[in-house]
Amino acid sequence: MTALADHPDAISDAELWAAVDLQRDGLEGVREAVTREDWPAAAEAWAAHFRARETPTMHFHRDAWPAWIREHRPQLVAPIIAEADEIVAGRITHDPFVLRVEDREIEWLENPTRDTNYVSVVGSQWFLNCLGRAYLLTGDDRYAEAFAWIFGSWFDHQQDIRAQQGDLGFDPIFRAYYPGVRARVLSDCYYCLAQSDALTPELHVKLLKALLGAAAWLYAQNDPAYQVGNQQVAAVLGCGVVGLVFPEFRDAEAWVELCEERMIEHMQDDFFADGGHRELCTQYHKTVLRDVGYVALISEANGRESLFSDPDAGPQIERAYEWLARLIMPTGETPALHSAVFATDWAVHLELGARQFGRGDFAWLAERYWRRGEVPSQKPPFALANYMIAEARPLPPGPPPPGNAHDAFQAGEGGERLTAPDWLSVHLEESGFAVMRTGWEAEDRYLLVQHGWANTGHAYPGALHFIYAANGELVASSPGSPRSYRDAAYPYCHSTPSHNVVTIDNASYPGRPSPGGHAELVEDLPGAWLFAGYHEGYRKVARITISREVLAIKDGPLLFRDQVEGGMGREAQWNFHSPLQMRVSADRSAELVGRARYRLVAAWPDEIPRATVERRWHTILPRDCQPEDCGDEVNVLRWPKRIGESGARFGVALFEDDGAIEPLGDDGFRLTSGPREWIVLFGEARRRMQVPGIVAQARCACVELRAGEPVRGWVFRGTRLVVNDLVWLSAQGPVTREVGPPVV
Repeated sequence: MTALADHPDAISDAELWAAVDLQRDGLEGVREAVTREDWPAAAEAWAAHFRARETPTMHFHRDAWPAWIREHRPQLVAPIIAEADEIVAGRITHDPFVLRVEDREIEWLENPTRDTNYVSVVGSQWFLNCLGRAYLLTGDDRYAEAFAWIFGSWFDHQQDIRAQQGDLGFDPIFRAYYPGVRARVLSDCYYCLAQSDALTPELHVKLLKALLGAAAWLYAQNDPAYQVGNQQVAAVLGCGVVGLVFPEFRDAEAWVELCEERMIEHMQDDFFADGGHRELCTQYHKTVLRDVGYVALISEANGRESLFSDPDAGPQIERAYEWLARLIMPTGETPALHSAVFATDWAVHLELGARQFGRGDFAWLAERYWRRGEVPSQKPPFALANYMIAEARPLPPGPPPPGNAHDAFQAGEGGERLTAPDWLSVHLEESGFAVMRTGWEAEDRYLLVQHGWANTGHAYPGALHFIYAANGELVASSPGSPRSYRDAAYPYCHSTPSHNVVTIDNASYPGRPSPGGHAELVEDLPGAWLFAGYHEGYRKVARITISREVLAIKDGPLLFRDQVEGGMGREAQWNFHSPLQMRVSADRSAELVGRARYRLVAAWPDEIPRATVERRWHTILPRDCQPEDCGDEVNVLRWPKRIGESGARFGVALFEDDGAIEPLGDDGFRLTSGPREWIVLFGEARRRMQVPGIVAQARCACVELRAGEPVRGWVFRGTRLVVNDLVWLSAQGPVTREVGPPVV
């Protein structure tokens, strides 16, 4: 193994067959040819063996998969074939990089813009995956011929590619996780195309050498040390897939064992107790689950105990699926957390999790998505996780779990087996995401506030940032990420001013991985939700602390109270990004128009000298995967304030339709919208706060009035609430409670 790892792109015929256990049943012809050193005859014998070989399989069965997909996931068929047709026509790309192809001559060495997406084409080779699947769906040899042409050309040019490096300054073929991803894609295509005459014996040998070289190199790179982050998982993926699908290699079992060992370590060490990946990015969270899932599914398909049933990895995999479920927006996407996009490939993972762990709530959520008839997307319009979907197999041992059979996802069949989630609002405390949700319909309200601390650079410097959706649309957006981290938009996305936060001097705060914040209080009541926290990201710059309190009236307005301490003489900005139409009035308020109408209003408007509005690049919006670089523009509103001796303060209310905010001293606000009114006080449980008609001792207290009459209230970590001389709450210790007028 070690020797091969030194030259994985130049394995000789003798080295290849020495790496194969020729004593295995079915390899008699290969063994006899190798004994004579008749390499062409050995290739012929192997090709005949592999064409006839039925096991091991990939995680699906090539005879059953096409019919199952056409019946149960028909929306996937056309995109797979369309992508394959593009490649047959010589249009090879991983946007925005395009590989030049003229008269079937591929210019592997050209990368004129030095785009890092070049490595996705020459290194990871994701683009090839559709060819094998299109061949199974259609039986058309054009797809097998295209694979043979492209892979054969790549194999013959790989040493030149490594020498040229596409002007990137690093090896685009054997580096990091590239061979791991490539090995899975090549294994998938090889299994799909095994019986096509387009795969000549010579090409069979090239494929074996490519897979052997990848596995040997990956094993040498990843044994014995665990390395933090998602890249090692993608790397050992190659060891696992090659070892499981090609047990003819002498070192296959060692490769699989290393893969499983590393993946178990990553599930234990790279995920928080609440199930979130420590990179705090939904994309890389799902990337790890995808790679672990491939290995687990291939193991199960071939009768091997899988990572799903491992006592250490299995429970953490289930929690990681649950983390996704708890983040899903009512519009049907996972939010664009840090270096991710609004995406729908969570449905693939939850469908798999429903089957593996008997989770009727996962099935319920996935079923709602699949009934939309859409194709799950991540950064590319066709999510790579879609290739995980396989035909139904017998359920895991034990009693039939509720809602995890594939039939349960079909309209009118097994619907009683689906169970709605038993949560709405959640606090993913360890990973640092507080979510307020009023329901699962598209029109429901969804508010997410982030405060977590990451372990790699995929996290952005945007602690206490928020996302808000209502009425089936995104109201307050998130920067997300373009496909290429060298895209001109990426520096802005990876900046503090690109977030819905308070910034200082319109600049980012330092630190990579980016420092997060601290949640002091997250409380959920039937009619209201509260978040309170702070961060010190600017402390190294100017000894600044920024605190934020967010009160959401679930059928009313949102209130943001932000306080800047320190940094006298600098400027603070309150930032708000929205894809909706925006118009700013002379009083600094902003009107937002989408499916519904909203108004964003600031308290103390006289302290805001101006309101600036920009148009900025944004990642894909929900249900809107762009064909270029996942990009669209959004409106950005910035309200600046000069920081004085006592800091700077912001009070901001977001109303549906219209509304007004009036400050009541330094810690209170009156919010008004039509006949409804809310009096909000912020303080501490042991400190008395008072405005006309209301006395409270609480971290936060809110009283709603209709037509001037108090009708209900909320107390967060409070001991006392008195309204119009009537005691609504009196407690010995701080409590959080929804209260109403006492009966007198």
